[in-house]
Amino acid sequence: QIFAGDIYGAFEGKGLGALEGVSDLTCFADYRVPQLLSHLKIMKYSKKLADAIDRKQQIAPGSEEEVAIRAATIVAVEMMRGMLSKAGKNVTAVLLDWSLWESGEADLDKLPPHHRTLTIYY
Repeated sequence: QIFAGDIYGAFEGKGLGALEGVSDLTCFADYRVPQLLSHLKIMKYSKKLADAIDRKQQIAPGSEEEVAIRAATIVAVEMMRGMLSKAGKNVTAVLLDWSLWESGEADLDKLPPHHRTLTIYY
């Protein structure tokens, strides 16, 4: 999914980047987007999970906590897309993800720690 989104973006949706179904992709629920969503109070972690993230503890891949972070990120981004759509701004999850990622990268020094999960899946 990330590879398809990157190809689409690199070629601006043209030529090799003219991929069908890009609008069907979800956001890329990695680490920066949930970090930003939590910081902006769009997404809220349980106290126990927030404490573990703040202490930079590893969260096991496939654990309930890790899956919850990924799922909540996707749901939050889809809700944001819905709100933007109601305001007349239709964007794909891929474009919104990139925008959020870039915002997080730009404000990196202001953000709390992100969750840490060692995995091969993203």
